[in-house]
Amino acid sequence: MGTNPPPRSASARVAALVGALVLGGVVLAIYGTAVHAPFFFDDLHTVVKNPSIRRVWPVIDLSDRGGPLTPPKGIPTSARPVVNLSLALNYYFGALDPTGYHLVNMILHALAACTLWAIVYRTLRLGYFQHRFDRVAGYLSFASALVWAAHPVNTESVNYVTQRTELMMGWFYLLTLFASLRYWSATAPAWRALWLSVATMACLLGMLSKEVMASAPVVVLLFERTFITGSFRRALRASWPLYLGLAAAWIPLLCIYLSGHHTPEAGFGLPVRAVPWWLTQAKVLILYLKLTFWPWPLLIQYELPYFETLAAAWPWLLAAAALGLVALVLVWRRTAAGFVGASVLMVLSPTFLIPMTNEVAAERRMYLPLAAIAPLVVAGGYALAERVARSIDARTERRLAGWGPIAVTGVGVVVVGAVFGLLSLRRSNVYNDELDLWRDAAVHQPDNFMACYNAGTLLAVAGRQQEAIEQFEAALRRKPDSSDAHFNLARALDEVGRQREAFGHYQEAVRLKPDFAAAHYNLGIALTQAGRIGAGIDHFQRAVELEPDFADAHMNLGSALASIGRIEDAIAHFERAVALKPDGVALANLAFAYAMAQRDAEAIATAERALELARSEGDASLAAQLEAWMLQQRRRAPRP
Repeated sequence: MGTNPPPRSASARVAALVGALVLGGVVLAIYGTAVHAPFFFDDLHTVVKNPSIRRVWPVIDLSDRGGPLTPPKGIPTSARPVVNLSLALNYYFGALDPTGYHLVNMILHALAACTLWAIVYRTLRLGYFQHRFDRVAGYLSFASALVWAAHPVNTESVNYVTQRTELMMGWFYLLTLFASLRYWSATAPAWRALWLSVATMACLLGMLSKEVMASAPVVVLLFERTFITGSFRRALRASWPLYLGLAAAWIPLLCIYLSGHHTPEAGFGLPVRAVPWWLTQAKVLILYLKLTFWPWPLLIQYELPYFETLAAAWPWLLAAAALGLVALVLVWRRTAAGFVGASVLMVLSPTFLIPMTNEVAAERRMYLPLAAIAPLVVAGGYALAERVARSIDARTERRLAGWGPIAVTGVGVVVVGAVFGLLSLRRSNVYNDELDLWRDAAVHQPDNFMACYNAGTLLAVAGRQQEAIEQFEAALRRKPDSSDAHFNLARALDEVGRQREAFGHYQEAVRLKPDFAAAHYNLGIALTQAGRIGAGIDHFQRAVELEPDFADAHMNLGSALASIGRIEDAIAHFERAVALKPDGVALANLAFAYAMAQRDAEAIATAERALELARSEGDASLAAQLEAWMLQQRRRAPRP
C-alpha cells in the first residue's frame, strides 16, 4: 500500500510542536490585526439577525426561529448546520462581540495548515516517490503549509466571519484525506477501524459545513489510485469500507437540499442564465490561477461582464480546455501534478456549474484548491533545483546535490512567504473598515455595481451624502435598472435638499419594482410635501398593502387623510400605527385626530399617554406641545 514513516522520536515530536506553534504564530501575526473587525455584508444575516444562533439548546428547532442545527431558509448557513452551530457557540460565549468569531476563524485556519503539513509529509514518504523526498519531506511539507497559511487569497476566508463555511469545510476536507492516509497505512484492525471512523465523521461534518465537500470521496479515491494502488478497481477493492463510509456522507447533504435548504441566490432559473455563466467561468478559472501566483489586487467582490456567445468567450474557453486536457493526460499517467489539477477542478466544479447572482468569482473559492497547489509548487521547485544541481555536479564534479536544492528551496520559500505575509497583513487591515473594503473594490473596478452601491450605502449612513451620491450615480451607470440604487440615491439627494431630482429617482424605483414598499412610502412623502395629497395617499396606501405592519406608512397615511377631512379613515390608520409603534408622536397624532372627530374623552386620555411617553423619551418639544394642547382642550370642554 505505501511506506509508513518510522515511529517519531521525542525530538521529532518536539519539532512537530514547534512547527505547529510557528504556523499558529504566522496566522496570528497576519490576522490578529483584524481580530476586532466589525461584522459586515452577509454577516448581518449569518450572525447579527440570525435567530437560530441565539441559544445553544435545543440544537434542533423546527419552528420559524430555527435552532443551531436547523437554521432558517434564505441565509448563508441554511444548508450548513455545523457552521451554524459553531456560530451559536460563539454567541453563547460572546454575544455579538466580533472578536470571538474572528479568533475561531483564525484557529480553524491554523488547524487546517497543520493538517496540510501532516498530509504532505506522509504523501512525500509514500513508495510512489521511491524515497526521493524521504530526507527532506519534513522541510518541504512544512514549507508548503507555511506558504499556504500566509497566502493573501485566503484573507477573505479568514477575516470574513460568514466564510467560516469555507474554513470548516476546508479543514474537514483535509482531515478526511489525512485520516484516509492513516487508514491505508494502518496494519492493526483496531487502528484501521479508528481511522475509518475519523475519515467518515470528518467527511460528514464537511458535508454539513458546505456543499463543495461533495467532491471529497472522489478526490480521496483519486488520491489512492494515483499514489498507492495504481488503479481505481484495486483502490475500491482494497478500501471499500472507507468509500462506503465517505459516500454515506452524501445522504444528509442530499436530504438538506431536497428539504429546500440551499445557498441563497444560487441555482438555475435565476436572472443569471446558465450558458453565459458557464462561458464566463472559463475566464474566472484563469483569474483564479493568476491570483494564485500574483495575488493582487484582491477584491471583496468581483464583477466580470458575462460572455453571451462562444465568439466572445473563445480565447478563455481555449485556455480552460487546454488546462483541462493537460490535467486529464496527467491523471491518466498517474502524476502528482495530474492529481492536483483534477482535485482543483473538482473542488471548483460546483461554482463553475451552478449560476450565482452577483458572485461570478470569489477569492474564498480558492481556499482549498490552494492547499493542493502550494505543495505541488514547493515540492516541484525542490525537484527542479535538485535536477539542476545534479546536472551541475555531473559537469563540474561539485557536490551541490546534497543540501543545495533544499537551501535554494528554503530561500525561495522564505522570500515568497515574507511577500505573501506582508500582502496578507495589508489586506487584513482593510477588513477593519467595511467602507474601505468596498471603496478599494470600486477603485480597482470602477464599473463594479456592488462595490459602488455598498460604498454609497455606507457613506450615506455616515452622513457623507455628497460622496454617497457620487457612488450611487456610478452604480447606476453600471446597472441603470437597479431599483435599490435609484431609491438610495433619491434618499441621499433628499438629504442635501435636491428634492426635484430625488422625486424622479423615487418614481423610477417604483416603476422598476412595483412592490417596493419603502419606495412607495418615500414617494408618498415627496408628493404630499409638493401639495399633491391625493397622489401621496395612493402611494401610502400601496405601501401598507405591501407591508401591513409598516407603522410609519400608516401614520403618514393617517396624516394625509386627516388633511383632506377623512378623519375616521385617518383614525383607523393612526390606531394601527400606535398598535405597531406606540411612541409619543403616534399617540399625539391619534389624540389630535380624536379631537377633530369630537371624541374629546378619547382625545384627552390618548394625549395623556402621549405626554407620559414624550417625557420618558426625553422629547421636551413634543411634551410642551401636548401640555399646551391639553390645556386648551380642557378649557374648551363644557363644564358639568
